[in-house]
Amino acid sequence: MKKRDKFYITILFILPILFVLCVSTYSIYGSKLDWLSQHVSLADYFRQNFYATHQIIPDTFAHLQGQTNAFSFSYYGLLRPDVLVSYLFPNIPTRFFIIGYATLLWASTGGLCYCWLRNKGYKDSISFFSSICCICANCFFQSHQQIMFVEILPFLFLSFILIDKNKRQWISLCICMALFHNYFYTPGMILILLLYDYDQNHTIKDILIPILIGMGMATILWLPTGYLILNNHKSVVQTNLFDLLIPNFTLKGLVYDSYGCGLTVISWIALFQGIQFEKTRKLSILLILMFVFPIFSYILNGTLYARTKILVLCLPLILMILAHWLQERKLNKGLLVLASLFLCTKTMFIGLLISLVFIGYYFMDKKECLMIYALVPMIVFTGLNYNQCLDLKLYNSMYSKDKQKLIQRNDLNQRTADLDQVGYSVNHIYDLKEMKASSYTSTSNSLYNTFVYDIIKNPISQPNRTIITDSENYLYLSMMSVQNILSKESNLYGYKEVDSKGKYKLLKNKNVFPMVYVTSDTINESKFDKLFYPYNLDTIYNRTIVNGETSNEYASKMKLIKNLDQSILIENKKKAKKRIPIDFDTKNKMVCIDFDVKNYTEKKVFISINGMKNTLSKKHSVYPNGNKHFTYILSKKELKQFDVTLSKGKYKISNIRVYTCDMNVFDRVVTKVKPLKTTSIFKGKVTTSKDGYLVTSYPYEKGYEIYIDGKKQNVEIVNKAFVGCKIKKGSHTITIQFHAPFKKLGLCISVLFVMIGGFWIWKKSKNL
Repeated sequence: MKKRDKFYITILFILPILFVLCVSTYSIYGSKLDWLSQHVSLADYFRQNFYATHQIIPDTFAHLQGQTNAFSFSYYGLLRPDVLVSYLFPNIPTRFFIIGYATLLWASTGGLCYCWLRNKGYKDSISFFSSICCICANCFFQSHQQIMFVEILPFLFLSFILIDKNKRQWISLCICMALFHNYFYTPGMILILLLYDYDQNHTIKDILIPILIGMGMATILWLPTGYLILNNHKSVVQTNLFDLLIPNFTLKGLVYDSYGCGLTVISWIALFQGIQFEKTRKLSILLILMFVFPIFSYILNGTLYARTKILVLCLPLILMILAHWLQERKLNKGLLVLASLFLCTKTMFIGLLISLVFIGYYFMDKKECLMIYALVPMIVFTGLNYNQCLDLKLYNSMYSKDKQKLIQRNDLNQRTADLDQVGYSVNHIYDLKEMKASSYTSTSNSLYNTFVYDIIKNPISQPNRTIITDSENYLYLSMMSVQNILSKESNLYGYKEVDSKGKYKLLKNKNVFPMVYVTSDTINESKFDKLFYPYNLDTIYNRTIVNGETSNEYASKMKLIKNLDQSILIENKKKAKKRIPIDFDTKNKMVCIDFDVKNYTEKKVFISINGMKNTLSKKHSVYPNGNKHFTYILSKKELKQFDVTLSKGKYKISNIRVYTCDMNVFDRVVTKVKPLKTTSIFKGKVTTSKDGYLVTSYPYEKGYEIYIDGKKQNVEIVNKAFVGCKIKKGSHTITIQFHAPFKKLGLCISVLFVMIGGFWIWKKSKNL
């Protein structure tokens, strides 16, 4: 390697680090929702859980989603190197490992791109220019937001280098690491590798074995995770197959947009210029089609949706074609005009003019303009992303020492809800004393999600309903055994303030349901399903829903107070607040409000009532929440008025209804199972005078086992979403266990393939 090569690689490595350091002088290199509520919060929890259990790969997480399969959160770094290394340094905040590792991979990508292009015979200046375009691609915006989207790229570039050097046996390690970082994008990465190997060497057979070995090594992650995904439905925007064949000329997957490659206009021109060369013709045409026709994104995304962010995997191939065109120095004016016809927006047109100036000078033997144009992607990336990082004040409020002290110095029986900034705190665990019913993961429990949002009617406060946030809804709090609440206010029925620190209060209610109990008050599921909202709310609270025979009937105590049939058209140019006086008794009453919402714009709509927020996602949301019927269940000690906040936009509210119910209706008595110390999920003793059901607040999923007096029981779904079983009268010892399905099999396969892969790599390397 020449001195100039080392100099260029050093520059490419330093630039991303300098950007992160500059941003970090006034903010944190992270983002609000996904980075704060998922990547950092979950990595921090993984570390806490490891210290408590000494398990790198646990079966279950007790502190999130009411007790859940650990592989529900595997996407967020369960086996990623930065998270695992953080276990060795408990006194260093997790965010430093997340930020440092993301920056390291970003910086390494530029060097790998340069080495790959140089190995292919491209000049150092051209390789450096193309690598600058690489590290300044706007997709690296995700290195501080949804980090898994771009953390797979270094392993893709490294795989290309190994193919070119005929060291394919090492690709198995790249595939394994890619799966640990982003198992969702790895199938697309494999397709790109097969395409590249075939394009360069006209064969794919030599790469198949290392790919299979790499997949085998990572079976411990993708097999139990894949099984869990298949058993949970995820709501995404419905795709019209005919629309997939209609060309889309916005080029979001390629130019500027951070949910795609995010290159500048020169990349699009290069794809068309690549058609004139025999070496790049087929690949150029294929890539143009991939960026124009949505069906390619749909296939690479596993037919989940047609989002163009998956096309970031095409980044190396685009840069290779760019480098080839610049090296050949051959300009086809007809192809240049054809490429220009696609650039219809104002931003693209400006980019086209700048590109044309560069092209004109470059093809007039003004080679020095190559380095000058390298400033363009740098300026574009910096301008788009410099002010997009996390405010330090918000981060500090999330990692509040006052909240942490409240939790650490108090006994927390059962679960805890954090009603402060519910969208951000959803996955945050201050201390392992704190067990939560909330969660935010792309692989959330679908039964539990339906229970929370469709049955007991928690407000859908976020545009994405996979986020299960805490709420003051008393049904949610009690049925999920939430005995403790962190909040800034104390006007919540049934909860008394027991401690405070700064602006935060700790509230307690010892009368919520136990996490495990026995009851004989049941209702058949088919009968319950015939009930309408809100008359099913107090019914599910006072009767356990089962598939078997029922013990007695229940008549709902809900009362309709107001029924307003008129429609109200809202046309707000900005967010508005209104105060509506209450003219009926609300003392010690649950107040239920619901109405229909029709949106006349493409933007999201939200309406808050006394701090409880409902949101209807924007028209073209990828994960539409479908929340067209807003429901509010207010459980204050007393309400004097409705404080309403209305989002800006044009939308209609109709069919407004208000119900009330005395809170003493929610004083159901059940037989608590007395807990005992155990290494299982739960162990306890109970004495019951009647045959009935053992009921838990553990969301049901396959893998649960219940033992009564040492005998394994038939696990059933009770209350539409939870683990339970029949129980006979008498005194019993209860044990509940959970084993993540396919975890042991996945571990055995991984160990086997690590041994096979190690031997195969050694043998292949020895023969070279």
